[in-house]
Amino acid sequence: MTIATVEGDEIVIRFPVTAISCQPEPRRFLVTDVAALVLHVAREIGDEDTGERPWIEPLVEAAIIRAAECDAPDIKWDDASAEDRALHEAENDHST
Repeated sequence: MTIATVEGDEIVIRFPVTAISCQPEPRRFLVTDVAALVLHVAREIGDEDTGERPWIEPLVEAAIIRAAECDAPDIKWDDASAEDRALHEAENDHST
């Protein structure tokens, strides 16, 4: 299943509503009506924490960094991060 796709000029994230009732980590509650919960979950995904930062922002930032570190095309590393780039290249060198 593809969770994130590019549609036009937007990244669209989709996951099945049934995933809301399936959670590998134990919760202190049981979801008894997924249909009643999904609108609230969608609202919270788009909402902000107490610092007015969208809840999803850390996920997006981590995905951007991971894509850059995994050799995404058209990434130009800043000269100030030459040490980081050298470490990145050494970690991804599979010739040895």
